[in-house]
Amino acid sequence: MPEFENAHDFERVIGLLFQQSGWRVEFPPQNNRGYDLAVFKDQYRAAVQVKNHKAKVRVPQLERFVNYLDLPIARKFNSGFFISASGFSHQSLTYFSQLSRPGFYLGTYQNGTIRWIDNLDPDPPERKQVTYIGVFTCKGGVGKTTVAAHLAGGFALTGYDVALIDLDPQRNLSTLLGEGIFLPSRSKKRAGNTISIYNYDDWDEYLARDSQIVICDCSPMFETGQIELMKKFHYCIIPTTLNPLGLNKNGHVILQTLNEIRGVNKDAHLFVLINNYLEDDNQKTRILKEQYQHYFAEFSKRDPNFQFIDPDEVAIRFSKQLFYWGFHIYTGSKSELAFNSIGGRGLPKTDFLNLIEFLESHTTIAEQKA
Repeated sequence: MPEFENAHDFERVIGLLFQQSGWRVEFPPQNNRGYDLAVFKDQYRAAVQVKNHKAKVRVPQLERFVNYLDLPIARKFNSGFFISASGFSHQSLTYFSQLSRPGFYLGTYQNGTIRWIDNLDPDPPERKQVTYIGVFTCKGGVGKTTVAAHLAGGFALTGYDVALIDLDPQRNLSTLLGEGIFLPSRSKKRAGNTISIYNYDDWDEYLARDSQIVICDCSPMFETGQIELMKKFHYCIIPTTLNPLGLNKNGHVILQTLNEIRGVNKDAHLFVLINNYLEDDNQKTRILKEQYQHYFAEFSKRDPNFQFIDPDEVAIRFSKQLFYWGFHIYTGSKSELAFNSIGGRGLPKTDFLNLIEFLESHTTIAEQKA
């Protein structure tokens, strides 16, 4: 529980701590939304964001502050400090470690002091069991393979070895990623993590001992081998698009997919995820989102483990990085994902870390950790 009843009290205490350390502190106008304090000392001109929430700071909150610092209005700052009273989620630390942004620091408020975080790539907790995740729809062309590959990439970034099983007869995963890829780590404690690609014919349950996460890129058609794996799914993600034709053409296909999964697996958590999302605040986007929610309302009532994910909370946004993913097969370059494993910013990395964070906060996935 935060020890401050409101955000304003917490901001003033953080400001006082900076003053006691020799910083000059300025409070912005009350209608400012970009930062909570401005602090100045020597060469530092820093915007400070503080959070006094019960929950740990998550990826979108960090992303919003980083995006603010990139705006012309923030050019007066050369640094940014994000201070939390409740700490940072594992995914937000991973997101931050990938930024490689000089002058940007994370801190936690503990017992009247600010403790700056110097370990931005913590080891993930051990899992009691292997986590099985399916990416499945009874229709092609909605980004199923892209989602499966980059969800695996997100887990690898956060410190897990991942087995990625290609169940689609087209073998797109094998074409795009070969036998797999290695994502190096910035941590001095570990070299990095692997994504290993298997066709169903090559898969053996014994191989799961080397991977904490198993992700299946499923075939649109039910096949015997796929059904056996689907019985193991803890989670299943059904990607679709948020546009008029997407709901009109794919809505019944998604319901068919949900019913097909439930025919072999009664307990998995099922999620409809918007892929290739174009962010827009206009009325059309709001109406489309409401139509999707209405369309799946009846299924939600009878299935407590189903959820249509609000795209304002989690979605895979349209980006050039994902649009051109796979171009390496035409240039003969090595297999790669749409985001770098060390350094760099981009929507895909942020979105898939946010998706993992969503799964951990809305399901029992945390109970599968030691």
